[in-house]
Amino acid sequence: MSTLPSWLLVPGLAGTAGRVVLPQEAAHHLARVCRARAGDHVTATDGAGTVADLELESVTAVVAARVVALGRLARPSQAWVLCGAPEGTRGDWLVEKLAELGVARFQPLDCDRAVWRGARLDRWSKLAAAALGQSRQAWLMEVAAPATIERALAAVPPGASCWLASAGGKSLAAPPKAPAMSVVAVGPASGFGAGEIQALEARGFTSIRLARSRLRTETAALAWAGIWAARTASEA
Repeated sequence: MSTLPSWLLVPGLAGTAGRVVLPQEAAHHLARVCRARAGDHVTATDGAGTVADLELESVTAVVAARVVALGRLARPSQAWVLCGAPEGTRGDWLVEKLAELGVARFQPLDCDRAVWRGARLDRWSKLAAAALGQSRQAWLMEVAAPATIERALAAVPPGASCWLASAGGKSLAAPPKAPAMSVVAVGPASGFGAGEIQALEARGFTSIRLARSRLRTETAALAWAGIWAARTASEA
């Protein structure tokens, strides 16, 4: 018996009754990549806070496991990233890295000056799932369909700490204390339009400058997420 260095995404884990059949992707990873055997132990999560220790019972065409221990983690502070379209094909990289940093929701924004063309939601969801396993988290990042700023703002919970990435904003001398919910809006490569900025400011978004230099869309989103992740880690 051994404990494999794997962190698996198993939807529906919270409702299991002692035994679980692993989904195809997790089963393939264990059988082909990890060369797992019956009796090995792995850690699994449903991506919604449930974590389990599993003992593999069979590793064949179907991979089944016994639930040795099952627990639930409290929901940590959340971060949402509302993001306009970057240049080129940087969306995949952006989604992967935001998920690794523990962002709870990625909301692509269709803006006046740029829209997300060919948004690959299925691929992004798979990248988020893979990042969850790599970073060993219990909460899967939600990947939302592209939306206008008006629709995206309507979904922001009341009381959230809201920020607008802007080269003309105030400098963050130190990371702010992380509240239960933090949200950032990042414009597309060509920037937000005047009306969009007004809508964000009316909703309580505060402009902040993330670096001395002008940042690309994806860099700004990750810079803010990195500040948020560092702050939440220091408060854990």
